[in-house]
Amino acid sequence: MKILFCLVLALCSVVIVPAQERVMEKAEFDKILAEGQTHRLKWAGEKFRMTVTTSAKTIGQPQTAYSSKMIIEFGPSMETRTVNTSVFGQNPAKKFESMRLGNWVYRRSEDGPWTRKEYAEPTAGKENQDTDYPVLSSKAEYRYLGEGKFMDKRVQMFVTTDRQTRIDQKTGDTRETESKTTYWVDETGLIVKSDFIANSRGKVTSQTSVIFEYQLDPSITFTAPEIAP
Repeated sequence: MKILFCLVLALCSVVIVPAQERVMEKAEFDKILAEGQTHRLKWAGEKFRMTVTTSAKTIGQPQTAYSSKMIIEFGPSMETRTVNTSVFGQNPAKKFESMRLGNWVYRRSEDGPWTRKEYAEPTAGKENQDTDYPVLSSKAEYRYLGEGKFMDKRVQMFVTTDRQTRIDQKTGDTRETESKTTYWVDETGLIVKSDFIANSRGKVTSQTSVIFEYQLDPSITFTAPEIAP
């Protein structure tokens, strides 16, 4: 009986261990991250939604606080619809909408009239190198957190923590930033949610948060808006 109990305990341990938190190598973590961002490929032919919620504030300066919520819906044939609502300081919220249907792009601000222009491929912007603030020191850690849930579905959770010290080449002031990004990865390997939060300390203290969420939704529809004559 004692031998049987020990055998059962050992088998339970084998099942539990893979779900425990563990430190990961950067290469393994980067591979999961790269494969998890291929929504347009893995959800080809499907309708889905991406929601991005952003906030940024400087402690003691409420007039500079910024927040926004952007919802982008994707159709099976390159259709897209974007609704972006943002607030800066004490100003009223602003809303901007755009839609691409075929070779046309529709836009409007607030509840104003729609305009229509022919679609043009966007030009690549300059990559922000942050060359005025070179890194003095950096330390990153990557972890697997185990199983979790997102919209009642089982996911695997990962987190990366990054600590950096930068210097302002013009003033010589240093800035320390600690950021953490948590990822929810579904059974197909896609990242269905990511939560980034950063705290930066220097001459001023600031906080930034960016949350991405992805969801399949077959009820999404696209209809061309009426254009005023």
